[in-house]
Amino acid sequence: MAFLKVEKVRKVFGPVVALENLNFECREGEFLCIVGPTGCGKTTLLRLIAGLELPTQGKITIREKVVSDINKEATLVFQQYSLFPWRNVIDNIGFSLEVKGVEKSKRYQRAKELISLVGLDGFERAYPYELSGGMQQRVAIARALAYGSPVLLLDEPFGALDERTRHRLQEELLAIWEKERKTIIFVTHNIDEAIFLASRILVMRDRPGRIEEEIVVSLPRPRNRRSREFIDLHIRIREILEKILIERG
Repeated sequence: MAFLKVEKVRKVFGPVVALENLNFECREGEFLCIVGPTGCGKTTLLRLIAGLELPTQGKITIREKVVSDINKEATLVFQQYSLFPWRNVIDNIGFSLEVKGVEKSKRYQRAKELISLVGLDGFERAYPYELSGGMQQRVAIARALAYGSPVLLLDEPFGALDERTRHRLQEELLAIWEKERKTIIFVTHNIDEAIFLASRILVMRDRPGRIEEEIVVSLPRPRNRRSREFIDLHIRIREILEKILIERG
């Protein structure tokens, strides 16, 4: 039985059809990446799963329950870190627990566990302006984990970072996934990133947004970006995307 299902989803904004007849399933604990050209509806799809938007047609279910409002089963992390500038690291991470009414000692205990998990020991009292971009994104991911939802939606979270930092955070995210076993749906423009992270990749096309191809990534972990198999898969996905762009004109 699928943990998360997207069935015949169509999303329209005025005259624009953003998504058309979108269908896929996601297993519990899977790491699913979505790639595609700009404007193909990747972010819209995440917003639908999060319940921030509702489909014009079709439905999205998690554990067979239809998403019809803000989805407490999923937490969305954007490329922009969206941290509270007046809160330090531990209070940013503990915010969702505070909203839930968790007492201070327990939320600080959980926040400290997550600070260690994302490699920010010693920065508990630092404010966002004192942190690098990579460190701020670690805080944003830890805050999402603190919320406790089984699904983590990541919208190009490392897109604004330099390559070295991005690679390091990819490795750290995999370590978190292997420990926490959240279901992760990760949107990216970066083919290399998708292959390195994903159990499965959905390649989307635009006008309107729909799934062009589904690719199972069977490469062993940890993955070697320089291996022949990795490079071959990169070429295959790039050719699919180039074909989409040519057909689009």
